[in-house]
Amino acid sequence: MVAKSLLFRLCMVLLALSSIDAYSQQVYVAFLHPLNFFESWQECNINGGYLASIESPAEQALVEKAMAKARNQTAVYYVGGTAIGRDGRWMWIGLNKEFAHRGYRNFYHDELNNISRGQNCLTVGNWDKPNRGKWDELECTTKVDGYICAFPVVADSAFVDARG
Repeated sequence: MVAKSLLFRLCMVLLALSSIDAYSQQVYVAFLHPLNFFESWQECNINGGYLASIESPAEQALVEKAMAKARNQTAVYYVGGTAIGRDGRWMWIGLNKEFAHRGYRNFYHDELNNISRGQNCLTVGNWDKPNRGKWDELECTTKVDGYICAFPVVADSAFVDARG
């Protein structure tokens, strides 16, 4: 178990080194492992990160770059947007911060429709080119292809703090 944990952390560091952007305060890593929102949230937290928050076009580009590295051109991933407990009021769970009123949004056209009542978790898709990276709401207990974690970049270092 210890060896598996060390191997996972080494892989995280190597992935992080290849994903660091000079202007970002975090590294985004896409994991292809089918989980629901709550399981994804726990996995990110256990490994020293949080489900990705996307508050700007630059962060969106980094998320899409992480999705491309996962090499599944049709995968859907959980990110940290949720309206759990406050239907219709979205927040970034990893930042404990409500979506800015006029902040960056990248929902599909006509999304945030809560069709089945209970679609309170945010996914991002690796779909066809015009829709790549668009956000969609989904029921939190639904398992999708994976999840995207954000890991803080340690100041003056190229390493990710994945100690958990």
